[in-house]
Amino acid sequence: MSDFRVAIAGGGLAGMTLARHLHHHGLDVVVHERDADLLTRNPGYRLHINSTGTTALKSVLDPRLWELFVATAGMPRQQIRHFDEQLNPSLIRDTSGSAGDGKATGDVPEHLVADRSTMRKILYTGLEKRMRFGARVIGYRHNPGARVTVCLSNGENDEADVLVGANGINSAVRAQLLPHASVIDRGVRHIAARIPLTAATKREIPDELYSLFTLVSDSQHDMINFGPLERSNPRSPLVAERDEAFRCEVGNDFALSIFSSLTTRLPADAELSKAHPEALRRYVLKRIASWHPGVVELVRMWTLDTVQPLALRRSVPTSPWAPTNITVIGDAIHAMSPALGIGANTALRDAQVLGAELVAAAMGGKPLLTAVSDYEHTMRGYAFDAVRASAAMGERIIGHAPLPART
Repeated sequence: MSDFRVAIAGGGLAGMTLARHLHHHGLDVVVHERDADLLTRNPGYRLHINSTGTTALKSVLDPRLWELFVATAGMPRQQIRHFDEQLNPSLIRDTSGSAGDGKATGDVPEHLVADRSTMRKILYTGLEKRMRFGARVIGYRHNPGARVTVCLSNGENDEADVLVGANGINSAVRAQLLPHASVIDRGVRHIAARIPLTAATKREIPDELYSLFTLVSDSQHDMINFGPLERSNPRSPLVAERDEAFRCEVGNDFALSIFSSLTTRLPADAELSKAHPEALRRYVLKRIASWHPGVVELVRMWTLDTVQPLALRRSVPTSPWAPTNITVIGDAIHAMSPALGIGANTALRDAQVLGAELVAAAMGGKPLLTAVSDYEHTMRGYAFDAVRASAAMGERIIGHAPLPART
């Protein structure tokens, strides 16, 4: 199998999970990541991981890394709560739409929360020689003999039997492979930030806000979200073995807090993107000035260097396409509303399903194009169902624009 080579565009969670699966089974795999290293930029904040995600992760992590993942994840109250702007409870949302369909894993609950940065560092362990930093994949060329040339932004090329686009919603691989695939605006913008969870801040945060995820909203779809991450075992000996930066990251619990509003009720994107973090926080405080004091205090607690505006887009489910030795996973093909918190889990499932198919092809169990076709057929079923379900919840709860049926 050593001459069967897979190139992966993008070193996010799905790309590295796939790489670990292939590397474990003896395939030659390389991951091309645009950033100079794992620390070049903040790779996101808190993620919801359900049993679909934990099943995929456990399949690629050795026992010590799996234990490290669980120790650095949080185990919140297993509910999603909604309040109006005066903190009157409206409902405790059924979490079945956010649940996975993976295997039960010991004492690990259905719903975990995790720091995306910490997860990437764990997945990177053992892949050091498989990662190529500092150049993004900008396209590809088909070659005689069915190999593919991977074109990189630094002018270099790579050769592989298979190219997998795991490089997110702006994927150049998807754009070339599926030029008809649509990515559309959700009609909502976020201003997101971290709140440090210290003894002092926790005294100021109403206890009822602690859950898997809590949403506080008014009748105009203005919303403050609160999602705590309290690590389950930050003093684990496995954490102590890691470097100082990892230990420091794991030693600081935080909450993800988001102000969400319809684009029709916000300044233009250009104005938001240029605004200083302090100006963004002042703007949100002005918008929610009449809300419950406990909610206003959440925004006052935002750490300024984490405040950022976010434009939200999503994929439109795409009609089936003919399989080749180029394929896509994760947000490259099925970016979705965060309303159900299942996007990352769906991407991890992609890595598990595609990984099994590529190993089968490499071992001679099935032709390569059959393996890719089987993955894409399966993925279009569960992933596009997830896109539609997330869109429906986003439209109902957050005010997202309706999702077109298909492109």
